[in-house]
Amino acid sequence: MQGVSVIIPHAGGRELLAACLDSLFAAQNVDLEIIIVDNCAVSDVDDSIRCGAFNVQILRYECNLGFAAACNRGVEAASHDLVFLLNNDAVVEPDCISILAKYLSSNHEVVACQPKILSLLKPGWFDYSSAAGGEMDVYGYPFARGRIFDTLEPDKGQYDDTRLVFWGAGAALMIKRELFIAAGGLTEWFFAHMEEIDLLWRLQLMGYRVAAVGTATAYHRGAMTIRTGSFRKFYLNHRNSLAMMALNYSFFSLLRFLPVRLWLDLITSLYSLIKFDFRHSLATIRADIWLVVSFPFLWFNRRRVQRLRQVKDNIILKRLFPKSIVRQYFVCKKQVWSQLQGLKI
Repeated sequence: MQGVSVIIPHAGGRELLAACLDSLFAAQNVDLEIIIVDNCAVSDVDDSIRCGAFNVQILRYECNLGFAAACNRGVEAASHDLVFLLNNDAVVEPDCISILAKYLSSNHEVVACQPKILSLLKPGWFDYSSAAGGEMDVYGYPFARGRIFDTLEPDKGQYDDTRLVFWGAGAALMIKRELFIAAGGLTEWFFAHMEEIDLLWRLQLMGYRVAAVGTATAYHRGAMTIRTGSFRKFYLNHRNSLAMMALNYSFFSLLRFLPVRLWLDLITSLYSLIKFDFRHSLATIRADIWLVVSFPFLWFNRRRVQRLRQVKDNIILKRLFPKSIVRQYFVCKKQVWSQLQGLKI
């Protein structure tokens, strides 16, 4: 049987973790090593949560490292060639991990893959994270098959295929451990949000691809670590999106797309003000200010990323949505994936 190390960052919520583990204990046709990275100042995880039939490790830290650092520590401790990043508020079907492992082991060009991710809170509908596979427009705005901004689609089997995508959610993402480490792992100062997209973009610069496997299924509760609608969530989303553009685009692509992105951020901020959504407006402005102030820091980190590059941006751009998803969604009212496909390059 294929061996897989499951990495579960945990910052509280014993009942959520117990449900996650129960689904893993029911996994079929795979040899699992389970590593819980306990990021809690007051831990709610003890040895009673272990199961004798499974290899369960608990790595304990007295502070919240953030999703990125917790995953990195877990991957460092893993013993298998494949690692599966899994949120503690997610559960998997019994065959999910074995399907992903078989696909990844037989496709050498593909470095990471995700299952179809459905919502635990709204049964029968796709989850917000990356639904049936993440995509991104050229201005750094991510979306997914099955979820564009806040519009979710019901699962009717329309995305049960297996296809190449631009990114997969860290909520349920299998990745080849050796290449995860070679790419530098998740960027820890991202803390949370967008860190998996940043890593998968970097791995594509190195010549690899990402896939969504629609025959495997996971379920995700979502927004259990950083509350939906909070200032911090808005800020980290905007800041990290700008950061990954600055890190991963070529210099000329950055000159081409970043100014437009900043104009879109300004429009977003003004629109939020009109709606009296002051938290979103302020978070967007603060993220843009951070980009300017942090230029020397970003330039230093950018050099490290660009040294990994084996693929030019003319190839990367063919994998991105060529138009503004903001305009398509809010102005043209194209709010589901099927309405966008004709606009792909």
